[in-house]
Amino acid sequence: MFLRKKTIKGHEYWYLVENTWNEGKSRQHVLKYLGKRESFDMGKVIKYIEEENKKKKIKKQELKESK
Repeated sequence: MFLRKKTIKGHEYWYLVENTWNEGKSRQHVLKYLGKRESFDMGKVIKYIEEENKKKKIKKQELKESK
């Protein structure tokens, strides 16, 4: 997961994006539109990304152990 900044007509807009693999190709999916930088708390976004990454790690570990 990562943040993407797009500049449209001089205004910056932020998105939360995730890479996934589909049929051997990498695809990027917008998970959430965050808006202009002033409209969201970067600390909360970073914390959310860290929590989601921990959840994914745990799921991978559980899948490994079940095999």
